[in-house]
Amino acid sequence: VWVCVFVPCSLFYLEASLSFSLLVINVMSQVLKRLGFVDANTNVQLKGRVACEINNHELLVTELVFENILSHMHPTEIVALLSCFVFQQKHTSEPNLTDTLEKGKRLVIDLASRLAGVQMECGLQISVEEFVGELHFGLVEAVYEWARGMPFAEITNLTDVQEGIIVRCIQRLDEVCRDVRNAARLVGDPVLYEKMDQGSSLIKRDIVFAASLYTQ
Repeated sequence: VWVCVFVPCSLFYLEASLSFSLLVINVMSQVLKRLGFVDANTNVQLKGRVACEINNHELLVTELVFENILSHMHPTEIVALLSCFVFQQKHTSEPNLTDTLEKGKRLVIDLASRLAGVQMECGLQISVEEFVGELHFGLVEAVYEWARGMPFAEITNLTDVQEGIIVRCIQRLDEVCRDVRNAARLVGDPVLYEKMDQGSSLIKRDIVFAASLYTQ
């Protein structure tokens, strides 16, 4: 009896899951077309190729590259802003940001809001608040000062985030730097490519990239 009941139920949930997956795929296909990642025949365009180089927040990071939001900034500022894509803690002390970083933060949030709007218009069940809420800027100041050469002991005084989380965030940030550098190479932006190379070098130092208990 249990088998007779279980099998139809399993088939029902499988069919429902497949239908939902196909719906999501169709919606995302519309999103990619609207944003120019693929053409009307779903052929991958340059934006799509760039997105394939990104492993985190693919659409948003790709748009940042194409909007030239990062190219005009200093490497220390770029890596600081990119930390919002790898830092996951929602509640932290408020960072003290420079005018340039505040402006960059607003640009990232505005772009994320526009992307969320496009996805909603295409039928994706997501709100602007949800999409923007995935970005966490709590370590922007700490990463900025770290890239500028501040000792780690002083970095920990800038935030209430635990030391191990800061270390892991900066380590993951280096992966984002490599992704953006590869994206810059694909779009033919030597300035951004060089800045990402510099930014990666600036954060890869001392205790953060030394073998330690933080990474065990």
